[in-house]
Amino acid sequence: MNEKNQNDIPLLNKGFHDINPVLCGWQDCHSGHSFGPAIRQYYLIHYVLDGKGIFERQGIVYSPGKGSMFLIRPHESTFYKADIENPWSYIWIGFNGARAGELIEGSGFDKSPVVYSPSSAFIFKNMISASKMGQSAEIYLCGLIFELFARLKEENDVNTRTAQIYARRAESYIQSNYMYDISVAGIAKMLGIDRRYLYRLFVEYTGMSPQNYILKCRLRKAAEMLSRYDCTVGEAARSCGYKDMFNFSNMFKKEYGISPTEYKRKFFRQETGD
Repeated sequence: MNEKNQNDIPLLNKGFHDINPVLCGWQDCHSGHSFGPAIRQYYLIHYVLDGKGIFERQGIVYSPGKGSMFLIRPHESTFYKADIENPWSYIWIGFNGARAGELIEGSGFDKSPVVYSPSSAFIFKNMISASKMGQSAEIYLCGLIFELFARLKEENDVNTRTAQIYARRAESYIQSNYMYDISVAGIAKMLGIDRRYLYRLFVEYTGMSPQNYILKCRLRKAAEMLSRYDCTVGEAARSCGYKDMFNFSNMFKKEYGISPTEYKRKFFRQETGD
């Protein structure tokens, strides 16, 4: 652990039942300042006011920057380090209590230990004011912790609804345009979002990747054409975006266990009663 310039607010552990603040402070980190790997006995949130660094948890390295916060849970080993060229400045709040876990659910921290919330900056800046509040400091911080999670839950609800809208639009677009040469990158560009973001939210919404969804949608439509509309294999393939008949036959057999020709012979006769 490197030498640091740390500002701590002296708090009493009052043992509040629901939410109990145990420490609070702020720091303008030196270049490369690090802490850990270490384990905490309470929840600890750092809010990055400026600069950047890395946060490592369970072997995954995150890169929180300005406007982000990262959560350390009790009894988990974590490591964090300020950037060499642009070290971060942050404010932290540590707390425990019977409702701590309940507050975290639905806040965004239940999905990732790093949450981006620029609008929460003022809450953390207000926490510093606890240093001037004497015996009421702990009660004041309790209120700010509740306010923080109220804001995070509201933002998370909005983000979740927005993500679902994007996923539904992507799904609808695929269902209407499966016969064309569509791609995940093209759909993301049309929606005005990052390709990686589309991939993640689409998997959350449908349970499969966009590319796999496109594949299954095309093959399902092809199977429908073969079984209900007496299309030839070539017509079904071309109508579902396949130019290579060999590739189409391979993908179809992998999905349905039989070739397109066998599928038509078996199921079209059943549909027509021949």
